[in-house]
Amino acid sequence: MLSYLKTPAQKRTAVFYGLILFGFYLVPLFSDNFYLLSVFTTAYFYIIFATSWDVFAGYSHLMNFGHALFIGLAGYLTAFVDLHLGLPPLLVLPMCAVLCGVLGMFIGYLTLRMQGPYFAIITMAFAAVAYESSIMFSEYTGGEEGIPGIHPLTDSLVGDYYFVLIVMSLIFLFLIWFTRGRWGLVLKAISQNEDSVLASGINTAWVKIRAYSISGALCGIGGSVYAYSLTHVGPTSMEQVLSTTILIMAMVGGMGTITGPFLGALILVLFNELSRDMEEYRLLIYTVMVVVIIFFAPKGIISWGQPIARAFKLGGKRG
Repeated sequence: MLSYLKTPAQKRTAVFYGLILFGFYLVPLFSDNFYLLSVFTTAYFYIIFATSWDVFAGYSHLMNFGHALFIGLAGYLTAFVDLHLGLPPLLVLPMCAVLCGVLGMFIGYLTLRMQGPYFAIITMAFAAVAYESSIMFSEYTGGEEGIPGIHPLTDSLVGDYYFVLIVMSLIFLFLIWFTRGRWGLVLKAISQNEDSVLASGINTAWVKIRAYSISGALCGIGGSVYAYSLTHVGPTSMEQVLSTTILIMAMVGGMGTITGPFLGALILVLFNELSRDMEEYRLLIYTVMVVVIIFFAPKGIISWGQPIARAFKLGGKRG
């Protein structure tokens, strides 16, 4: 991964995010406040969801409006395996990754030859079908009430905090490695001119299917840890509003960067919690803030980094 840090800007970015991750690991050392740790843990979940969404949709520019499908399916699988087989989380997480990865490959194989809004509509349809199925088959899924009683990850809040943080860190670092390599470059090239990529002899359909499969697998890991953390799973984990929230976080941060959705998820979750005292105006302020950011930074807040660096004469030469 260090081989990708060739320019001063890339090295500064690595240091910046390295310090953020390091700071996250120090939080429980300064405070064991239940609310504070819960807020940061929630932020880590959304970082997983937003960055795993971005590895496919952000780089290929094919909108995925059904990302919550993987969260919900992984959650239900976690509940079934935990309650009926009693397997530990370290075995359940790979199972969820395989299930969601295979599902992503299947959906990708069926749909990724389509262009424009068709793929987005189909991903939304798959999530909607899964949502309705979770209610219809209530004898297995618990219906609208879901399935409670999932065993927690660890015996303490701090233990859960570090478990989620480690999973988030590993997924984030993997996605940085994956997107900074050949696959990320090919995905970006496909989003710009797929015909040219095809002419170079690259199977673009396979590249997109693989990226979508990885996106689903990593989101499935996050969905499983999410279910463990809540000790419950229900239809709300597959609601359209969750998929839309993930998309907004990625857009606010900066699509096609991984680091942008990381920041977008972190900022929006923290802002949402800090504004709880303004309950009457909370949704309005949240919406206005998102609209303003998208209007003034259509490429996401990550695009503000270079001008700020140049203002302080930290930019150096662009590589």
